[in-house]
Amino acid sequence: MDFIKHECGVAMVRLLKTGSHYAERYGDLYYGLHLLERLLIREYNRGQDGAGIGCVNKVDDRSEIYRIVKEGKSAVEKISEDIENEIAFEREWGSFKHPFYGNLMLGHVRYSTTGKIGTEYLHPFLYKGKDENESVMICGNFHLINTPEISDKLKNKSIEISPDSDTKLLLYDLVTTLKEYKEHNRETLSECLAKIVPDWDGGFVICGVTGRGDWWAVRDSHGIRPAFWYADDEKVIVASEKSAIKLCAGVEDEEIHPLRPGVMIMVDAEGKLFFRRVIEEKPIRECVFERIYFSRADGGEITLEREKLGYLLSEEISEEIKEHLSNTYFSFVPASARSSFMGMVAYFSGISLPVQPFTLIGDSSTRDLPHQIVNGDKVVNFGRIIKKGAPLRTFISTEKGREELVEKTYQKVIEKLPDGIKRIVIVDDSIVRGTTLKSSVLSLLDSFNVEEIIVLSCAPQVRYPDFYGIDMSRLGELVAFKSAINLLKEKGEKYIIDEVYNQCKRSLEGLQRTKNYVRMIYSPFSEKEISKEISRLITPCNSKARIKVVFLKLEDLRKAIPGHSGDWCFSGNYPTSGAYTKICQAYVNWYEGINKR
Repeated sequence: MDFIKHECGVAMVRLLKTGSHYAERYGDLYYGLHLLERLLIREYNRGQDGAGIGCVNKVDDRSEIYRIVKEGKSAVEKISEDIENEIAFEREWGSFKHPFYGNLMLGHVRYSTTGKIGTEYLHPFLYKGKDENESVMICGNFHLINTPEISDKLKNKSIEISPDSDTKLLLYDLVTTLKEYKEHNRETLSECLAKIVPDWDGGFVICGVTGRGDWWAVRDSHGIRPAFWYADDEKVIVASEKSAIKLCAGVEDEEIHPLRPGVMIMVDAEGKLFFRRVIEEKPIRECVFERIYFSRADGGEITLEREKLGYLLSEEISEEIKEHLSNTYFSFVPASARSSFMGMVAYFSGISLPVQPFTLIGDSSTRDLPHQIVNGDKVVNFGRIIKKGAPLRTFISTEKGREELVEKTYQKVIEKLPDGIKRIVIVDDSIVRGTTLKSSVLSLLDSFNVEEIIVLSCAPQVRYPDFYGIDMSRLGELVAFKSAINLLKEKGEKYIIDEVYNQCKRSLEGLQRTKNYVRMIYSPFSEKEISKEISRLITPCNSKARIKVVFLKLEDLRKAIPGHSGDWCFSGNYPTSGAYTKICQAYVNWYEGINKR
């Protein structure tokens, strides 16, 4: 509900046959490009600030390289339209040119987590060499913790690039290393990646193509960012989401594989597919927010996991609700919380998982109407109450601007609840800042004149910033942190706030071991105490209804999603050493009133 922003989505296609093969079999010389476009459209949930496509047409010793980027929503469609117009122009004039025809392709959809918008920030990034064979193009779904160190390394080679230009840093880190290896007549690309990638601290999937004809992708050693691949005798595909490959390539789940963390997938200029480990194997810590929030609900394992989240959350409030079930109305917001909402409805209705949505809400013509299930003595009322209106990019505003924007973000779907309803239970993916809840959602729900509003968060309390690409880097913005600080002050334990500051400062000065000292802020309190304070903080002024927030327990999250242990935002257990320095710095920044990430 707080519009958490993920980094981006990537997709790649490597064709293994000649263009005439695809023209004859599919009637489409541009089969690969159109496949790439479909993959990117399926990943629009990962980024709508802009998109970019790059391709290389490698024929013998000659290469043609193309790149096009567009800003805004529907950027992929705009790119496609421009390319089709260019192709039509060439055909009209009888040209034998085929613009944007290629056998090595990569694409990108972008979310800006920093507010930096513009074509200069859109992937892929291209380095043009003296000849096309030396050119390199990369894109990525990533966030690195140690860009200043990479910037300093390049500065020592007389290359000045700002640490804020993270993709450009990685591009030049690769290009300069390729040049050094070439001068020494050593194996180039895979050796270079094996040398430089271990120095990249963070979560990443970096994809690239070269004018020489190499096509590759590499994933961080903990598997923080997702990547999947598929291969047959015609093509190789890499994408951020399994469901995108499944739907666009028309293949089954078992044919699609996760790219192993720390491993590079490559198809060389001759079309040979191979894998190489470029970082030593480490404990896998795939980001759990991928399953809670980011990845598209696929109707399969991701949907079932989210239904389990709602089911387990329902157990938390079952004693409180069971005596008032018939006068409670269940709903959800935003749309990505729908699967968890279905799990909740199933729990209270006595229906087993997985849920068939049609059996609960009927066809699309009735989806926004109030619904009721009667199962013995159980009467469950549910349906959509509110929904997002015109999209507003609240995260790129100041705090004051964000509050002004979110007030207009949601609108009612129904004007009146069924007779006798006294309580609304609404399911949310996660509660990070609480800004949208307080400024928009709860005020709108309060207008239904109920006695109580219970907000269920499918994620545990977000207590710590993420440093791997999720837009929650300022510690002081987290409503759980604000609540714990308030409680410490109320109980006369401000000395803990000062002690954590001293420990973090000593750690940053190299005087003691670096660890997550911020845990000390939460340790005096139970989860229920912090949840109660969060409920108070997010309650709008003049609210007539009682507001209560219930968070999923961390142990229940692990039950529902056992395969993704990247839960550092909740547990504080970060997978890389650089993050512990970052959390200390984040606390010092907050304590000293420095408003930066």
